[in-house]
Amino acid sequence: MRLTRLKELSEALDADALIVTSAMNVFYYTKLPRPYGSVILYRRGGDVALYVPGLDYWRVKDSVSDAEVVPYSKYPLEAVEEEAPRVVRSLSEELVKQVEGLRLIGIDSVTPLANQVIKKVEGRVGYVDASKAIMEQRKIKTPDEVATMEEALKITEESLKQAIDQLRPGMREYELAAILEEGMRARGADWYAFETIVAAGPNGAYPHAVPTAREIVNGEPVIVDMGAVYGGYCADMTRTIYLGKLPKDMREALEAVANAAEEAEDVASPGVTAEEVDKAAREYLRKAGLGKYFIHSTGHGVGVEVHEPPRIAPGVKEELRPGMVFTIEPGVYLHGRFGIRIEDMVLITSSGARVLNRLPKIIE
Repeated sequence: MRLTRLKELSEALDADALIVTSAMNVFYYTKLPRPYGSVILYRRGGDVALYVPGLDYWRVKDSVSDAEVVPYSKYPLEAVEEEAPRVVRSLSEELVKQVEGLRLIGIDSVTPLANQVIKKVEGRVGYVDASKAIMEQRKIKTPDEVATMEEALKITEESLKQAIDQLRPGMREYELAAILEEGMRARGADWYAFETIVAAGPNGAYPHAVPTAREIVNGEPVIVDMGAVYGGYCADMTRTIYLGKLPKDMREALEAVANAAEEAEDVASPGVTAEEVDKAAREYLRKAGLGKYFIHSTGHGVGVEVHEPPRIAPGVKEELRPGMVFTIEPGVYLHGRFGIRIEDMVLITSSGARVLNRLPKIIE
């Protein structure tokens, strides 16, 4: 458990206790797989209780050693109650009881449970929304977090390479998606960071396309957007692949998008704002005559969730800092014709940016 991070958070908020209710935030501090329904109560000074659904008690108890694991259930669970020192019937009432008399608590007020607790303590216990402060911690990745994401990305890239070897004319979009997802699971992925996108020909003009029964044919671009989850951390990568030879205008668009991504990656460095990175990609595509077809932001943070701050977009003046990991994914979308998108994951270092991807932007 990342007790140091919880200690730092409580000190930053000047809070006597912290209640963490969001599943992704709970995972961030505990590294507990599938933490849904689990809640952290941290008391300034180091005492930690991890409240978990009764059916998860043994799984959590066997894997967490630096917190009191407390099961909760609205109905009796005889086998669990024979082993657990105590079982909680109402989680919200238990949390209120534990913080009664405290001066100030921090809570990530993004769940119904958090709002229940806030309503019950209001007027008796001071509280502060910890959501933003937690996300500030999550933005800056440690070397271990980066290494885990690199493994997730390696799984993703190797699965794409295998799928390209199997790609044949007549294969349907959903068949390629299935090969990609099977490849990620076979290589050790926990799951997929999002629903895999395979969009061929005109379907590629939909940035959030869903794989269909459309057959992949020679001479058209195929957008593949995919990402493995490994060790609880996400990868997110897009490549535009093709069979045969692309027509001249499509090939030029592919090269322009690849160059736009490189321009943005060259600009990314500590102290540069998110909007400056976005502008670099956008300006390149504008000069290439494709600017009006770039219809989304340039990127987003990646971590325990596939979409996290910082957002790399127009108007975002947040300065980049070492340890931030985000995507750079320019694209162009010509309705009724085709789409092109290329997406890398980038780590901000003390001196610049390091692209985490190993696959080239254009796969020949």
